[in-house]
Amino acid sequence: MFEKFPKIYNVYFLACVATMGGMLFGFDISSMSAIIGTRQYLAFFNNPAGITQGIIGAALALGSVIGSLAAGYVSDKLGRRDALLYSCIFWLIGTALQTATTGRSMLIGGRILNGITVGITSSQVPVYLAEVAKHSQRGTIIIIQQLAIEWGILIMYFIGYGCSFIAGPSSFRTAWSIQFVPCVFFMIGLPFLPESPRWLAMKDRTEEAIHVLANIQAAGDLNDPYVVAQYEEIVTVLAAERAALKGWRKFVYNGMWRRTLAGFSVQAWQQLSGANLMTYYC
Repeated sequence: MFEKFPKIYNVYFLACVATMGGMLFGFDISSMSAIIGTRQYLAFFNNPAGITQGIIGAALALGSVIGSLAAGYVSDKLGRRDALLYSCIFWLIGTALQTATTGRSMLIGGRILNGITVGITSSQVPVYLAEVAKHSQRGTIIIIQQLAIEWGILIMYFIGYGCSFIAGPSSFRTAWSIQFVPCVFFMIGLPFLPESPRWLAMKDRTEEAIHVLANIQAAGDLNDPYVVAQYEEIVTVLAAERAALKGWRKFVYNGMWRRTLAGFSVQAWQQLSGANLMTYYC
């Protein structure tokens, strides 16, 4: 869809653009924590009780579950870059609903839509970065995703604080409308990113995959030993995946359940640490 756009192959530029998806997550977190204690919010939404406020806060998580479950299929179907771009549509609609909200239901609906975007971007941005970066760069590059989330939290918190001095509903409407800004920049930057070479190889677009690898990792040298080795590795891994069991069985078959359990445990304990309590409500 965006093949006619000129492509930029600097891996750090790719990371800065792609990780703006993480900044959306940070913006949405602080869009509540910076607002829910203000008198304008409490007056407009009739001082929502603990359960109601919990539902409003958890709406993002519900959308994230939906987005993350759909992300793999959408990404394999459309491509990593295009999946990220289309996910922005949910963000734009969700932010519009929050900005124009007339009540709790509309706010919850908007946050669910924003959550769908978060679910897709938070799972697919690291995948994209891992597939375009060299092995030696992947740790550094993927850290940028988490930094973008934290910067998004910080920036939106101060925006919310500044908007708290605006009288009436315009206070939170202004803060929430600013969530359009990072999404627009994200959408502008994405067409200039090359598609993932691994996805291109998966779709049997061999020449394009090698071309992207060479431009990102070897200044366009198609015969560079690293490029050749990297492409051979991609082909080998794809062949193994095609021969593996389909569906969820591959995550538990032949001892894989241990790795699956380890992955789930790390993520679960991170959430159970209580960090989200601080970012959403303190």
